[in-house]
Amino acid sequence: MNVRYYMERAQHANKALMETIGLGAAACKAMDARLTQHDSYTRYHREQFKGSMLGVRGGVLSASPEGLELYFEVVNDAKGEVAATFIIRVALIERATRRRRPLPAAAVAKAAERLIEAPAHGQPRSVDLGPPRLDVRYEDLAERLADDASDPMSRRFERVVEAEDCDEFGFLADTPDMMMFGQLRMRAPERTDGEPQWGPMTFTSDQGHRLGWASMETRNIRLTSPRVGDVLTSIGAEIGLHGKVRHSRRWVFNTTTGEIVSMNDNVSVALDLDARRSIEIPTRLRAQLERRHLPEFA
Repeated sequence: MNVRYYMERAQHANKALMETIGLGAAACKAMDARLTQHDSYTRYHREQFKGSMLGVRGGVLSASPEGLELYFEVVNDAKGEVAATFIIRVALIERATRRRRPLPAAAVAKAAERLIEAPAHGQPRSVDLGPPRLDVRYEDLAERLADDASDPMSRRFERVVEAEDCDEFGFLADTPDMMMFGQLRMRAPERTDGEPQWGPMTFTSDQGHRLGWASMETRNIRLTSPRVGDVLTSIGAEIGLHGKVRHSRRWVFNTTTGEIVSMNDNVSVALDLDARRSIEIPTRLRAQLERRHLPEFA
């Protein structure tokens, strides 16, 4: 199954939990506020296939007026397998200003009644969930990195925030076209026939097999809210490179203000798509990645 399927299941569970504790969409709107998912971590465990019966369980890891930290896992109980685990952080913001505001005491109390501890298999393996590094500048990255169209994690995108992309207050709206599970989406250029310029990220191994990248862990962080007219530019680098694994990071910068809008970390393993097993990163592909390996920006 596509990894988006697991994300969607976790998002449905999160929505149901927020309704239960009094932070559903209608309740937040009545406060002239909205919940924002500003930090989300995902760890993929076991691939699932068509016909599998999957469930979701979870709870609250921490609750305070500043926000909630939540845990969910998608499971296949029939096989005793965990498909994916999620740690999600949410906060309440004013709709008109995007400034944070305290969660209602009643909601915090209800959330505290559902406190759990994340199991060992739900803890991060390679991704640090500490505060993000905010001293990285777009100009410094652009000076070191060429635009590599052969790899989606390395491609550079730019878009202007249009009025139709924004809410009634002029902030970039969290619509499916603009956001996916807390991560800002950047449109790929289209060919003259209207199709996306780039297809799936598939390569060829040293043995001539089809090769792809299988995500093992991701982290998405939202930091600022762009406004209509702002120019957004995304750029990516490798901040970790190992025998079979790459740790990629994409930044989205508001080049109008100089602020970081969002950061996306993706830890993925080289996968032989024909043999369905992990392999060493092929020599030619590794050479390309090494040119973009900038661990000093981690």
